[in-house]
Amino acid sequence: MNMAGKFGLILSGKCIRNFNIPSLNTGLSVFGGVRVCRRLRSVGTTAQQGDDDAAQLNYDTRVDLAAVYRSLQNYNLHEGVCNHLTAKAPRRDGSGGTIMLVIPYGIHWKEVTASMLLGVDMKTGEVVEGDQEPEISAFEIHRAIHTARPDIKVSFHVHPPYLTALGLLKDPEILMAHQNVIPYYKDIAYDTDFDGFGTSSDEGQRLASVLGNKSVLMMCNHGVLCVSDNAARGFDMIYYLERCAMFQVLAMSTGREIKILSKDLLERVKKESDVIQQRYHDAHFNCVKHTLLKEEPDYRT
Repeated sequence: MNMAGKFGLILSGKCIRNFNIPSLNTGLSVFGGVRVCRRLRSVGTTAQQGDDDAAQLNYDTRVDLAAVYRSLQNYNLHEGVCNHLTAKAPRRDGSGGTIMLVIPYGIHWKEVTASMLLGVDMKTGEVVEGDQEPEISAFEIHRAIHTARPDIKVSFHVHPPYLTALGLLKDPEILMAHQNVIPYYKDIAYDTDFDGFGTSSDEGQRLASVLGNKSVLMMCNHGVLCVSDNAARGFDMIYYLERCAMFQVLAMSTGREIKILSKDLLERVKKESDVIQQRYHDAHFNCVKHTLLKEEPDYRT
């Protein structure tokens, strides 16, 4: 790829949009309206190919994360401008470092674009892509989660109505009563020791410890956090867990006893789910991205 040219965003094998990037040998330059520092080598070298690959993966990750921000907003699963979603990506300058992409504080999720996302160096905590700042709890919570869980690529924290409501109860358990919750059988952790807004590294590390090796953390008196090795699963997880919480709250409102699925059934169907579930995650996420392309195409810029 010629770095002085354009990125082609590929979806279903078709180039749907060209994305302009700065020309070669640029120092401090503009990337989608944000001033960033770039170091690029000459075209044609092996190192340049590595730079090209890193820049493309960085951009692809930005597009997916921007799509999650927009889509969760469209589903009304966000809250104001204070929730946060993050994803790990290589630095686009090809230096070999890993960054955590996150929204600048004060941006409405309806306005998130790929290029405006900040890149926080995972080792130093410095913003190395973008010239704004992340919200402090986004920085502390997600950096600690990503550091503790090198197996994950995304960490999504939101305050959706029904999951958050369950977290206000003395017993906040998500009951294994509906088929859509089976994929998360034995994969949900509960933090019942709310200790403030999560604005310190100690609180981020504490939350990472409570999450352990699970995919979901019910942050009682607060919200929920989901982690995954891909954006499609993380997005789908929030959507369906919120639906399960909604069904549970509605069922509880009847005052009648809820029928819990048997352990044998849960274990059998969970194994089936582990094999096939990713295709459903991908299908849902691809559908919402397709809708965004028609209705909000600027998200990928």
